Amino acid sequence: MTKVEEIVAAAERLSASEFERLRKTLDRLEKSRWESELRATTDELRKAGVTDQQIDQMVMRRRRESRA
Repeated sequence: MTKVEEIVAAAERLSASEFERLRKTLDRLEKSRWESELRATTDELRKAGVTDQQIDQMVMRRRRESRA
């Protein structure tokens, strides 16, 4: 059994209040990891000389391409 399977099996045995507490804790962990990845990506792009305007253009181009 993988660690994920063990965690899921344990989560299935939690009471409703404990499960809610686990979910909130996992949400905080996910947000923390996302913010850490964002900081690393931002630092990497700044070191590469990419501006906020260029990032915005890349995002808009991606959105247009994904709709096509």
